[in-house]
Amino acid sequence: MSRTLNRRQLLIGLAALSASTLMPWATRLWADTPDDIPPQDITDFLSLSERLTMRPQLNSRLAGRAYQGLLDIDADFPRRMRQLIQAMDEAELTDMRQFKAFAEQQPDALTQTAIDIIAAWYLGHTGTVQGHSTTDDTHFVTYVGALMYQPTLDATVIPTYSRGHTNYWVSPPATIATD
Repeated sequence: MSRTLNRRQLLIGLAALSASTLMPWATRLWADTPDDIPPQDITDFLSLSERLTMRPQLNSRLAGRAYQGLLDIDADFPRRMRQLIQAMDEAELTDMRQFKAFAEQQPDALTQTAIDIIAAWYLGHTGTVQGHSTTDDTHFVTYVGALMYQPTLDATVIPTYSRGHTNYWVSPPATIATD
């Protein structure tokens, strides 16, 4: 079956191609893991993340985003990650409730690497948010998938959308009479 290309499809395709060449960062908006990161690094990062957060089966797509965000902040991140894995293996650290005692015996940089990884998963971003600054090093990982929402998920919903009807905030709530 032959398919012809109409003018609209051609223009849309050319516009998308032009936009991606003029704005190379735009392709990273939908990419989970860049091609230049070895798959073994992501596998190791995911395994380490599951160990640090004590959460089995973390999302591998989010792992790619978190890894890339940490790598963008620190080009030496892969080496520091491997050092952390080695130190945890040597200390036979499997229960993160013993991390504090482990961290007291490690260099600060190694402990900070663990904290950065845990923060990426719990907060849903890497780096330090500096408000409206264009110089902050924050990289988005996830919003809904951030682990910080898990402990209270049975009592509260993830704050993504309004819980009321359209314009629910216009009328003040009814006052309750107290005696």
